[in-house]
Amino acid sequence: MTTPVRLRLNQQQLELIDNSVKAGEGSDRADLIRRALREFVQSRATTAPAGE
Repeated sequence: MTTPVRLRLNQQQLELIDNSVKAGEGSDRADLIRRALREFVQSRATTAPAGE
């Protein structure tokens, strides 16, 4: 199940996402944002000190 959310981006951020989609790094904006969030969570899990 997914839940729609509203997201405000500046023009530079939107262009980065759109260019990444055009380069084939995601199928659409939502796919790319989900991927970025997954990567962010994974990076925090691998850098968090033990016990957190």
